[in-house]
Amino acid sequence: MLTALGAVGTLAANQPGGLQMPSQTITEITVAPIPVHYPKQVGKVAFGDYIGSERTEWLVRARTDGGLEGLTLANRFMGRFTSFDSAAGTMSGLVALLREVFLGSTVDEFLEVSDGRVVGVHDAYVLAFQTHGWMSILAYDLLGRAMGVSCVDLLGERLKDRIPAYDTTLFYQDFVNPEKGAAQVADDAAGARNDGYTAFKIKIGRVGRWMTPQVGLERDIEVVMAVREAVGPDATVMVDGNFGYDHRLDLLEDFVRETLPAKLFWMEEMVSADVGDYRTMRRILDRLGSTALLVCGEDDGHPPGQVFVDLVGNGLIDGYQPDIVAAGFSRWHELKQWLEPAGVRAQPRNFGNGNLGRRAALVFGASAQSFVSLEDERFLPNVYADDDVTFRDGAYSVPTGDGLGLAVDSDVYQQKYAGLEVRIT
Repeated sequence: MLTALGAVGTLAANQPGGLQMPSQTITEITVAPIPVHYPKQVGKVAFGDYIGSERTEWLVRARTDGGLEGLTLANRFMGRFTSFDSAAGTMSGLVALLREVFLGSTVDEFLEVSDGRVVGVHDAYVLAFQTHGWMSILAYDLLGRAMGVSCVDLLGERLKDRIPAYDTTLFYQDFVNPEKGAAQVADDAAGARNDGYTAFKIKIGRVGRWMTPQVGLERDIEVVMAVREAVGPDATVMVDGNFGYDHRLDLLEDFVRETLPAKLFWMEEMVSADVGDYRTMRRILDRLGSTALLVCGEDDGHPPGQVFVDLVGNGLIDGYQPDIVAAGFSRWHELKQWLEPAGVRAQPRNFGNGNLGRRAALVFGASAQSFVSLEDERFLPNVYADDDVTFRDGAYSVPTGDGLGLAVDSDVYQQKYAGLEVRIT
């Protein structure tokens, strides 16, 4: 076990609530980088250059002596790389972390269970799961498979049978095809509508970096109005500023005014989290008659930053968004208990998390009453087997299988990716 976590004692198999818990031991862990592709070239964003057409899923598979296999994604750890002077973001660092936390442990060591539901994390693993939330997804998946129940049930109860999803790939597509400009973003949105999506999030914030402020504002407005026309009046349209309106609340007010006919559902991270600026934004929306929700917090950590505590406490935001994989199931289980009584939606971000991240967000969404919509990068199939999850009319069905209800296609994995696998025993 990690030194910072202290020693792990032997835990009784009998958990509170009278449920007899299985005690299979984790005997092998593998890690492999799995390519995952968008169906198109994804453009710039307010703070960064082109996303492109391919990303990587750092797939972690843990197997037990009883034949179970649990899954998670190590993208958040591997994304921490800054230099070779640190283990963060390196394969050697990841191997050491997985070995110390999971190898040789039993599936009932990690989570506290009562009456078939997870009620907390065992003390020895609290720090690990707070620091690396993605590891708690593996703990939930293994436990669900061992108990023969879905992670949805471990998180509370199945509140929904279908989860709405929004297309989140409407980046600066006008930069991908400058000849068409805003019309390219609208064309992409129309294509997604034809594919069954009924909700769309548009990246804006061009005022901050890639254009001069006034020109960027005008393009943001043009894109929003073009997308609204392309997807029709009954679709849900949202925007994400990625902080592009920092220090330009005057231009933000112009944006809100000029896009009122688009009836935006939410405005995400238009500026950096600040009580004063969010209070000003709330006043702007009220004065102009906008009903858009204000959401933020996708990069917040544990515990929630004081500014986010203040935003929630003062009723200045309507949704809070730490990443589903970065925070993991254990932290999101705690967060929804804080947010929902305050009337704030539990709305995890899901970006850069591949197909496994989409499954994690789908599972969590089914257990959270205030969850609005799954952020969908629309990745093409890669390494996972077909299952009972379907998409139609803008929503996914909730998986019924044990754990995450997700399995690796062994044939595809062996043919394409096994050569890149690192094995931990």
